Amino acid sequence: MLSKSSSKKKEKINFIIGLIVVISFLIIPLLSDIFTSSGIKDSSYISVSANGDNFDILDFWENEIERVNNTPLNIVYGDNRTILHSITYSNKIYELHAQDISFTSPNWVGAQPQNLTLYGVLLYPNIIKSRNPGALCMHGLNGKIEDAFDLAIPYLEKGFIVLCHSHPGHGKSNGAEPESGNLYYEGAYNESAHFYLTLCGAIQGLRVLENLPLVNNSQIMVTGKSYGGLNAMWLAGIAGERIAGVTAYIAIGDIAKNLLHPDKLIFWLLGKNVKDIPDSYLTNQLLRFDPIYYLKSTKLPPIMWQIGTNDDFFHYSSIKGTFDAVQHTTKFLQIFPNDHHGFPGFEGSSKFFIDFILNDGPLPPKINITNVYKTQNIRGDNLCIALRVNSSEEIDSLQIVYRYSEIIGTCWERKTLIKTDGIYWEGEISPTIFSSHLDYYIIVNLKNMTNVWFSSEIFSAGIMKTNLTIPFVIIILIIVAIPLVLSIRRKFQKINETTFEEISREKHKLIVEISLIFVLDFIYYLSIILPWIVYESGEITLDHIYFFNNLYTWKLNFGEIAPYLTTIFFIASIINSQLNFISLRLSAITKLIYPLLLLVFISLTPFISGALDPSSLVSNFGITFPGIGPFLMIISAILLFFVGRWERRNKIALGLVVKKSISWHKFRKRISKKYEFFRQSTRTKRK
Repeated sequence: MLSKSSSKKKEKINFIIGLIVVISFLIIPLLSDIFTSSGIKDSSYISVSANGDNFDILDFWENEIERVNNTPLNIVYGDNRTILHSITYSNKIYELHAQDISFTSPNWVGAQPQNLTLYGVLLYPNIIKSRNPGALCMHGLNGKIEDAFDLAIPYLEKGFIVLCHSHPGHGKSNGAEPESGNLYYEGAYNESAHFYLTLCGAIQGLRVLENLPLVNNSQIMVTGKSYGGLNAMWLAGIAGERIAGVTAYIAIGDIAKNLLHPDKLIFWLLGKNVKDIPDSYLTNQLLRFDPIYYLKSTKLPPIMWQIGTNDDFFHYSSIKGTFDAVQHTTKFLQIFPNDHHGFPGFEGSSKFFIDFILNDGPLPPKINITNVYKTQNIRGDNLCIALRVNSSEEIDSLQIVYRYSEIIGTCWERKTLIKTDGIYWEGEISPTIFSSHLDYYIIVNLKNMTNVWFSSEIFSAGIMKTNLTIPFVIIILIIVAIPLVLSIRRKFQKINETTFEEISREKHKLIVEISLIFVLDFIYYLSIILPWIVYESGEITLDHIYFFNNLYTWKLNFGEIAPYLTTIFFIASIINSQLNFISLRLSAITKLIYPLLLLVFISLTPFISGALDPSSLVSNFGITFPGIGPFLMIISAILLFFVGRWERRNKIALGLVVKKSISWHKFRKRISKKYEFFRQSTRTKRK
């Protein structure tokens, strides 16, 4: 007959095993969904079918622009005022001389009212001449006028008069608010697409600058960030003959490439999961939305892009397609390694580009890769690169920026190239621990200039093979396995050293305990590949692998420790797993800390982002909420704690651990007595 205590223990074990089975049933459908969705779109899908070949967005706008140009501007000038603006990522504060302005822009065809009023500000330089260059500077989606001021300041410092206006449906401007229904529009382009309204507003903004007596119409430049950058490219494609130059900040084209990367937030805005986007999207909406169809325009002025490799909305593989879409050679790139949808340090190159366009300044350097080949040694493949750089300015240094794209948590790293002769440079990239695809590009840093540099487009070197994987895996297995085996062996030895009668039954319990530890640890690690963040709009899911590849590598936030964060995570997790066999309850508690912190942060995101505020445009795109990943990690840690309690009771029964002489009840009673004594003494003193 089993005692009551042993039957209760058995019930607890059965409960834990049952819970593990339930968790497994929940996980299996998620895993199958992950694996089936991994190959959603192949490269053949990304070719535009013949159904859309007859439509040309440039031909469409040849006629449509007349509708916009015929819309009266009705410019109204407001008060002059001073705006104090703090630069993002900096404590520097600028005093901006501003004047409120409003003007009219057409609504959708057939919509009422026929025209919309857009509101903005004119920013004036410190020294105003009789004729000044002008700049149209546009903010991003769900943003506000002030968001564009960072981009405006380099132009103001170069003597520009800058117009920043709110897009339709933003700020005080009239018009439909942006939402998934008018970004992934299903009606006629000029009757239902939000970006038709913003492009009309951009055309009118250009006309406003052209109508200002203080602006030289031959010296108008256009820039914008994110959605504003897309509008800048669209505008430059259809009205390029009126624009001297264009800069697109954190905006890129070749949108179809993102279909291979369903974690990009552009699908959050579209409100469509990759699996839900039909083929017709490529031959209908995308022909009107993707900048590459505008950039092929023969009217396109000189252009520069400033984009991060880890942009949250656009994948870096789209950069090449965007760059190649431009038909002329006066095009330049500034690709920021490891940066996301916003970063500092772009101002120097922006000013250099402005000087090149308007002030007969030097041409940005041209990078030509002359030879790329692989060599093999005992470690594996080495990539050798030779290149030529033509620059009228003295070069400070050249760097190759590279990333092993298939290794989790790797940053884009830099390596300085060696100057061989005059304008020729060369360098080499060595193999790493695992075989992986290698992507790379070149950065040219100019001498005697503050943060002025330009880059090439991104290239692929294919798979870089290595001979270091097997030795590395063997070393890791030895480091992990030996302490693990010794810890388990020590547990069995302790049972054998006891005088307990039913040693075989206790060994059986120990086997069950070890099995539960391994299963729960497996669930803990399995949660890494399951969803951690889920977007209501677009059903985008971000797993912890996304965190390793994008958040852990964010050098702007984590500095030089960023390349090591993923390694630190796994080392800490392995040490914690070893702790399972030393102090199981302590291991369980430490396992709880990380997922709990992340769960709190993820849960607070809707409040921080404004998604729960009906007055915020972000609320039009739904909320984010935690996925199953952090909950599963927390549950596995809690279950480990209960296994630890069961383990301790077994140890007490075997005499391996001495039960504490003071119970919790006695401890509480003792504290109560001390508190009562303290209270009585304070009363006596008062009397």
